[in-house]
Amino acid sequence: MAEYSIYKCIRTDKPLKRNGKYPIYLRVRVGLKDTKFPTNIDVLKEQWDTKKNEPKNKALLIQLNKKVLELDLYINRLLADGQELTLDVIKNFYLGKRKVKPEDGSFYDYYLDFVERKRKEGLNPETIRVYMTTFNVLKEYKKEFRISDISLSFIESFDDHMREINGNSPGGRNPKHKNLRTVILDIQKHNIQANNPYKWFKIPSSEIKEVYLDKSELNALIEYTKQFDKSSKEYKILKMYQFSCFCGLRFSDTMDLRWKDVDFENSLIRKMMIKTKTEVITPLFPMARDILLERSNNGKLIGSNEKVFYNFSEPTVNQTLRKETKLAGIDKHITYHSSRHTFATLLVMDNVDIYKISKYLGHKSVNMTERYLKYDLSIAKESAKDISTFSGENK
Repeated sequence: MAEYSIYKCIRTDKPLKRNGKYPIYLRVRVGLKDTKFPTNIDVLKEQWDTKKNEPKNKALLIQLNKKVLELDLYINRLLADGQELTLDVIKNFYLGKRKVKPEDGSFYDYYLDFVERKRKEGLNPETIRVYMTTFNVLKEYKKEFRISDISLSFIESFDDHMREINGNSPGGRNPKHKNLRTVILDIQKHNIQANNPYKWFKIPSSEIKEVYLDKSELNALIEYTKQFDKSSKEYKILKMYQFSCFCGLRFSDTMDLRWKDVDFENSLIRKMMIKTKTEVITPLFPMARDILLERSNNGKLIGSNEKVFYNFSEPTVNQTLRKETKLAGIDKHITYHSSRHTFATLLVMDNVDIYKISKYLGHKSVNMTERYLKYDLSIAKESAKDISTFSGENK
């Protein structure tokens, strides 16, 4: 079997085009022979990364990588069928004598095209973020696969990966399966031959018991966090989670929080929520304030447009939370979203008016907050006291 390799290259040896750009070619080597094939993509010389041998422009790089992937898939299919690989065969592919069937194309390419279409159609940015989270989990499970590779066993194996490797609950797996099913249906809608295993696979229910930390568990987690070096991933993630326990911000809004959104003088956080595109105003309780001050570089960052927290992906954050909360002695399925439930539930237990909690969470109505809490208010009556949950008095 002949070995092959594919490289990207800019042809500065070719005449400069009228648009001031040089053509990009793919250099293909089969055995000891090689040749170059045009991609019909051009690039400015200064926009070519000579170290990485690729365009600096992300959109151009994606377009070029699609060309590489199409050729790579074609070659692998050829070899799988036991056919001989030669430069002439590849030349025929580029001359269009052999076209790749749509179902043999990359599923990930189609997925990204689908998301981009939805973005242009005005789909909610939070929904786009969820689609991209699903994409990243899929890539983590399988680096590459074709549309024709979709099968019931693939879906079942993907579900096993989310449950056993990532530790996702039924509620965590539910939206990822729904996103994947939506893309598969879109493929079929565009008359591309593809299986839809969801006819036989039952998507896990999202109706699960909401999880929150009680006061003793939250205090235990605070104490547990003190053992870590402040530069460690564990410390950063646990502190960020605790911050949301003290203010109720969603993961997406915490990731997007900037110093200018925090009003230290009036002890408020004013933030345009990514999910709803509406402003939420929530109190900056002392324990949340302490975490921010620790991050503020002695106050130098306060008021700036810099982001407050760290650029972690949600799967990474949730994996770390599950591991560290177990080690802290908390026997619950903890995800970042549980911080929001912790914030709301502990305020209810401190007898804070549910109307205020609704405003703190950015809910449109109290009814939404009541459904969100799914909480027995009789417990709150037994726990009624002055609001001190996030004051630091009970640490």
